[in-house]
Amino acid sequence: MKSFPYIWRMALRRKGACLLVILSAMAATVFMLFYPSLIANVQNELEETYDGITVTGSILTAGIGNDPAISNDVWKEMQASGHFSELYANSRFSVRTIPRGLLEEQAGAGASEQEQLTAFQTLLPKFETEDSGRVGGRMRAYNTFRAADELVRIRDSIRWMDGYDESCMEGNERICIISEKWGYHPGDTIPFLAEVVVYKRPMKGIFRLKVAGTYPGKITEFAGVMPLKTMEELTVAANAAQKQHGNSYNWSFSIDEVYFTVKDNRQLNEIKTMITERGLRGSDTLRVRIDDRILKETVGPIKSNLAQLEGSYLFFFLMIAVLGAFINFLLARDRKPEYAVMGMLGESRIQITLKALLEQFILCLAGVVLGAAAGHFIDVVRFDEAICAMILLCYTLGAAAAVMLTVRVNVMDILRDKE
Repeated sequence: MKSFPYIWRMALRRKGACLLVILSAMAATVFMLFYPSLIANVQNELEETYDGITVTGSILTAGIGNDPAISNDVWKEMQASGHFSELYANSRFSVRTIPRGLLEEQAGAGASEQEQLTAFQTLLPKFETEDSGRVGGRMRAYNTFRAADELVRIRDSIRWMDGYDESCMEGNERICIISEKWGYHPGDTIPFLAEVVVYKRPMKGIFRLKVAGTYPGKITEFAGVMPLKTMEELTVAANAAQKQHGNSYNWSFSIDEVYFTVKDNRQLNEIKTMITERGLRGSDTLRVRIDDRILKETVGPIKSNLAQLEGSYLFFFLMIAVLGAFINFLLARDRKPEYAVMGMLGESRIQITLKALLEQFILCLAGVVLGAAAGHFIDVVRFDEAICAMILLCYTLGAAAAVMLTVRVNVMDILRDKE
């Protein structure tokens, strides 16, 4: 406790030097407390950039053969990943059907479903070779109405069955949206013949779909679409039927085209890794596109700036230590006679050093407190105990290095210098 009156007396004798230490600590404190807000501003800019730029992509077949873009397992993984805010997909398979007029002509008006099915099976062979383009083609299946651009363009022209709307494309009910050219109306049931080649073996089967909506004209090769989940359900049912007949080969459900919008651009590298690990990149039969050029060009400089700011923390604390050493080296040179007298009065080097450091610590603490108060008063900084403690520690370490170099004095050397 005796050291405090001594420190106070020494401070009064060296008001200018003490004021220099306090002002230096204040300036360092205000700057270091303000510095995190600079980093926070850049981080906010980075977050806003990630959120403000839309990254889209697609996985398509390259037009070589009939290979699909992705398997059903990869498609399910993409849906479950949570990486995408929008995920559109479609597939297709060959089907054949008969216009309503021809079917009723064969089966008779008001025929039962079984009679219509018999008429359908009777008429199909007649179209195997001639006029096949009028009754057959590749039917598209979409996972959502918005995935079918052709339907979106004519959405106002679609006549829906009561209780149905665009959301019906997201379920697995056995329904379809078909052109009016077929002659069917919303609510009718249409028989179809599916034709698939599995391992060079033809696989055929008849299924029925309810007409959920009709539209004028022709927008697809087959002039009709169905839900993607319905196609998957039909695939499962067809494979089960084939197994009952002793056929071991399966009709594999897969996806021809995928279009996606990334939900969180921060996870873009994870998405690219997933695509690469599934063997989708570098394939000759696929075209994988991720349109992230604008994101890279915008985010790159911001991330570089942020890394520089975060990496400068250590440099600035080092500068505070250097500042403490420089100020104390200048001050201690003028106090050599004082240190020599203290030594003659019986104080050890350790006692002299500790008193000098205690003096500097108290002055620095005062500067830190005043700096934190000033920053809070002008509302530009937020108090941070860790930063203030680091300022005190760094300054004191720098001061300790300077003081330890200057307390090694001899009173006779000082008297000789004065002579």
